Amino acid sequence: MSRLHRTLAAAILLAGATPVPSWSQVRDSCPPGLKWVAGACVRSCPGGYEDQGDRCVYRNMSR
Repeated sequence: MSRLHRTLAAAILLAGATPVPSWSQVRDSCPPGLKWVAGACVRSCPGGYEDQGDRCVYRNMSR
């Protein structure tokens, strides 16, 4: 396979790639009533996390 064919194949593959949402788009996508924590939407904050309304923030308790 020539260099031109490889380049064209890569361009075609990249053209069909789906865009990845930004951090703010993912974080704001939790439905009402759920909170954002460690990459997921949950109903309540797990142990070690502080409830800040629409999100849970990890708190290091060892200090």
